[in-house]
Amino acid sequence: MTEMPPSRMMAAICDGPGAALTLREVDTPKPGPGEVLVRLEGCGMCHSDLHLRDGQENLPDEAYPVIFGHEGIGRVVQVGPDTPDAPAVGRRVGLPWLYDTCLACKPCRSGWETFCTGQTARGVQHNGAFAEYALSPTAFTIPIPEAIDPVKGAPLLCAGLTAWSALARAEVTPGQHVLIIGAGGLGQYGVMIAKARGARVFVVDTDPDKLATAMTLGADHAIEAGPNAGAAVKALGGADVTVNFAPSPAVWDTIRDAVNPVSAVVAVAMVHTPVDLSMMWLIDGGHRVFGSSVGTRQQMIDFLDFAALHPLPIEVQALPLADVNTALDQLKRGEVAGRLCIDFAL
Repeated sequence: MTEMPPSRMMAAICDGPGAALTLREVDTPKPGPGEVLVRLEGCGMCHSDLHLRDGQENLPDEAYPVIFGHEGIGRVVQVGPDTPDAPAVGRRVGLPWLYDTCLACKPCRSGWETFCTGQTARGVQHNGAFAEYALSPTAFTIPIPEAIDPVKGAPLLCAGLTAWSALARAEVTPGQHVLIIGAGGLGQYGVMIAKARGARVFVVDTDPDKLATAMTLGADHAIEAGPNAGAAVKALGGADVTVNFAPSPAVWDTIRDAVNPVSAVVAVAMVHTPVDLSMMWLIDGGHRVFGSSVGTRQQMIDFLDFAALHPLPIEVQALPLADVNTALDQLKRGEVAGRLCIDFAL
């Protein structure tokens, strides 16, 4: 039976670049054809939300006001008209970064939909999940296994998926050496997923506490970042695959010094400053260097099925929607050990 949501809801809204989010009451959206309305249970908080709040993504003026949030989990409460393929009312679903794509270009047709030039994102071009209710197109609404907790599991939709997709693209196989740079939330997921793939895992970070956490999650070696970090990795056997989750160009020297011949280097963190990438280094070493962005719908379904059977015990700090700015400031200061998640029951 379709639930009748209230006509008004609470949402955290950004009115312009660099503006703090304001909690206020707005109209509850109504689903149209091909859409469902979801009552949120949890929504993870991502560095992308911080970049957006602080005006670092150069959104056009017409994008505001906007509701951020792209790690949402909740239950379907309404189905729009003429939507025969919709998940049933009451079904738990995920609302990830990827809101929709064109579905017709070569990347979309060949399993690379995250590189569709016509894609739109939740919390950017469309209102996101920092709200009690949110709309979602049915084609990009992801079923969530009931075994996954809607608060602890919400960061899987971006942070976890991003790590999963990057390691999948690098084709990590048992016995390989994987270097994870950056031991925050994404890096912690990367450690556990790489270990599940049978890899030996090195972690580099500036924070001793995060390195200690990585070791408890299964990392084989933890190395403090600095000018000698790459050489230390090389002395321990070197990296066959490197995934960078640290948003700094300074990591490039570490990568160059750490890798074995014929290595794969995956760029995930948003680093806008160019690095000194030598063509001869590529040629002599036979390296692959490429970027990876979130993940496809099928990758998310596969990953969530994996996570339901193999829980990933990253610390998730729950907070009420009213604390969204305080939490983003905490994230900005680097004070978050794992992940942050809005719990709509608080």
